[in-house]
Formats: sequence, structure tokens, C-alpha cells
Amino acid sequence: MSNIQKIEKHLKESKHSEHIINGIKAVLANFPIGSGIASLMSDYIPSQRELRLIEFTENIAKDLSELQDEINENYLKSDEYAFIFEKCFKGAVENYQKEKIIAFRAILVNSLVDFELTQTEKEYYLNLVDNLSLLHIQVLSFLAFPRKYLELNGMDESIVSGGFSSFFPKVIPNANVEIIKLAFKDLNGYGFTNTGSGIFNTMTSSSGWSLLGDRVSKNGRNFIQFISLE
Repeated sequence: MSNIQKIEKHLKESKHSEHIINGIKAVLANFPIGSGIASLMSDYIPSQRELRLIEFTENIAKDLSELQDEINENYLKSDEYAFIFEKCFKGAVENYQKEKIIAFRAILVNSLVDFELTQTEKEYYLNLVDNLSLLHIQVLSFLAFPRKYLELNGMDESIVSGGFSSFFPKVIPNANVEIIKLAFKDLNGYGFTNTGSGIFNTMTSSSGWSLLGDRVSKNGRNFIQFISLE
């Protein structure tokens, strides 16, 4: 039996119900779908949160072990890093999207080896990861490192053809183009891109890869690099 299987077995056998959960479950029992929601509350949700925390901790330990010669030990023991540490672990538990979990993991690691960003900048970027949607992160990741993004998501480079309105829904298939435009507009408002959402409706002589160019600002690249792992 693997370690993960042992953990899952332990979690299934352990009791997660607390007084407040029992109270809510009692209320839910009066509704036809109540038993299903009650089961989700007492079994699935706690188990998944704990599994995410265990996996996150194991990955962080591995990352730091590989980078031990580059770690700023004084910063590791500081209140400033303790703040980032707590926020990242909380974020990893509360978010299920793999991209966000990787972002919190990257912030924990990069904070210890990156000496160019100030503490204020680190906390600002951390707060953005908490508040931006997964769609925002996907759009900016693609704009900053399009080929890497396509490779990581198993997409062929040939899908980047035509205008923005043509290839963005292919690059991010789980969102319609109007929602993508809104995310694009938000990122431009943060100063992360050099182009507004109007590019989706602009007729240009170029298309496909030549349209991408350098759409991400220096601040946008700093942000996406800080929340990314090599």
C-alpha cells in the first residue's frame, strides 16, 4: 500500500464531524438532497483538503531540498516570511485548481531565493493570486510564455492562427471569448499587459503568432515569473 493510499484510508476512517457540521447536517436531513450534501461536508471536503495539504507540504519540502544552497536563511526565519508561509498554505488548502496551488507553492519557494522583489511587492503579488481568477492567470501565462503554456497543456502550436478572437477560445476552451475579453481588460488595468481588450476587435494585417509579440509588461512578467516554477 502506497503512502497516499495509507493517508486516504486514514482519512476515511477518521471522524471529521464537529458540532457546527452536525447541526447543519441535522437541518439538511429535512430536505430530499440533504443526505448527499451532508456526506459531502463530513467526508469528501475534509478529506480532499487534508490530502491537498499533505501533497503541498511534500512538494514544498522537495523544492526547498533541491534549492537549499540558494535559500536566504535569515529571511526564512523572519516574520515577513512567516506571513507569506501562512498565507500560501491557507491558499493551497482553500483552492482546488492546480494552477493556483502551483502559484502558492512557487511563491513560497521563490520568496526564499529571489532577492530582487521587495517584501511589499511579494505581498502584493501574493494577494493578487488570492483574488485573481484562474482565467486571469491562464490568460497572462499564455501571453507571457505562449509556447510553454501550450506545451504544458498538451496543445499544438498550430491552434494559434487568425486573430485574438479566433485562437484565444482554443487556447482557453473552458471560457467564451467575451469572458476572456473581460479578464484581458482586468489584466490591462493592473498594468500587466501592454494591450487592452480592444485588440480582440481590431482588424490587423498580421495574425497568429505574429500578433502575440510583446503583450506583457515588465510588471506582468515579474508577477508571472514569481508565481511560476521552473
